[in-house]
Amino acid sequence: MKKKVVSNGMPRREFLRISSAAAMGLAVVALGERDLFAAGSGLVPLMDVGYAPSLPAAGYSVPLASASSILSPDPRFISSGARVAVVSAKRAASHANAPGGIAVDGLFTVSHRRPDDPLHFNFFSVSGRSDHDAVSGPLAFTVRVPSTSGVSFAIRRQRPSQEGAAGLSPVEPESSALTLSLGNVAGPKLARGVYVLAFREEEGDSMTDWRRMAIVPAESGYGISGATFTYLMLNVDYADASDRRRASR
Repeated sequence: MKKKVVSNGMPRREFLRISSAAAMGLAVVALGERDLFAAGSGLVPLMDVGYAPSLPAAGYSVPLASASSILSPDPRFISSGARVAVVSAKRAASHANAPGGIAVDGLFTVSHRRPDDPLHFNFFSVSGRSDHDAVSGPLAFTVRVPSTSGVSFAIRRQRPSQEGAAGLSPVEPESSALTLSLGNVAGPKLARGVYVLAFREEEGDSMTDWRRMAIVPAESGYGISGATFTYLMLNVDYADASDRRRASR
């Protein structure tokens, strides 16, 4: 029996798997990876990635380290999949209310597209308004974890559209690719824990050593002590972990 296909040409099983996330406010970005990461000069929006094994308990802090210090990835993600949850985010005070911003996409490998042309899911954005910074909500999604790669993201710098205040330009050559890898390659490895993505909105943005910063409780949930840059905090866990916790109650 043939698989049912929805009107956009996506196999029905894939559509149902990701449309639940879209219903929470996510947007599917119709971009090919080759288009998004087309060669071009400009600002690289991802400065670095920090890591902590867990969030702090009330009244405590958890020190950060570079995500590149993770020595070995966790292969269990291959069978369980990964649940990626936005914990918190904050825009640098130096960019408060400034036009433009940052967007982050989750990359989904789906059966009807080539491995080098994944589906892009825009699950986070921060953008300046005249009187405040608009930050997207604390969303979560699950993603399959291919043994050949890991969990991948695309970080895009956004600028005001040429029309003015009408919106942000959806595609920018100033983009960064990030993979929390399962392979023996340089860069961050995939493990359970908290990842902090440090963003560069302008060339002058900089940061200190991760070891001088920590995750701390904050009025809005959690924050990064000593951070002067725009950041996004993500909690990464097994996709089936929440199911196990519910079953144990």
